[in-house]
Amino acid sequence: MSKHHMSVFANEQDCLAALLQLHNGGRDIDLDPMYFKGGFYRGKVNRPKLTYDLVPRDELVIEGNAECLPLESESVSCMVLDPLFLFGIHGKADKYYTSSTMGILKDFAALEQHYKAILTEARRLLKINGVLTFKCQDYTDSKTTMTHSLVYNWAVERGFYAKDLSILNIPQTKVYNPNLTQRHLRKTHCYFWVFIKRRQR
Repeated sequence: MSKHHMSVFANEQDCLAALLQLHNGGRDIDLDPMYFKGGFYRGKVNRPKLTYDLVPRDELVIEGNAECLPLESESVSCMVLDPLFLFGIHGKADKYYTSSTMGILKDFAALEQHYKAILTEARRLLKINGVLTFKCQDYTDSKTTMTHSLVYNWAVERGFYAKDLSILNIPQTKVYNPNLTQRHLRKTHCYFWVFIKRRQR
């Protein structure tokens, strides 16, 4: 009997490996244009053949912008996107590990523009029925932005079918200000959307 995967995971490798098995026939990811330090590929998931980043930290990573990549249209079968999720933070949150190492977008408008641009580029690059895995996280800084819902809407607007959604529990997250009175649940989880490129009608 084949293994049945649940929707909640404790580490990225198990999550991605399950999604690739279910939705990509167990084949590898072809493209990661936001490679960063390659944290996705430390165990069960093989490094993609094509890796890009704005600031490469690895000699095998090519300098490139996920919003506009030097690749032919419909040349990729499976790709992953792991964009920044913090924006416009204040107080002391910018001193914590995640914000200081991964970066911060200026404001929500910058996040919206960036996410729409990378989804549009993913649509261009993927073959019909190609698989896009999109990692995102909701964010609270005085108010909550349900980013995963917005990503769904923006992807569907661009002709993607939302095939699956998994949750990664990351309780070690350090993005919060301990000096403030808590008014929202701390967001210690993120999401991995699986989108499929469909033909436009």
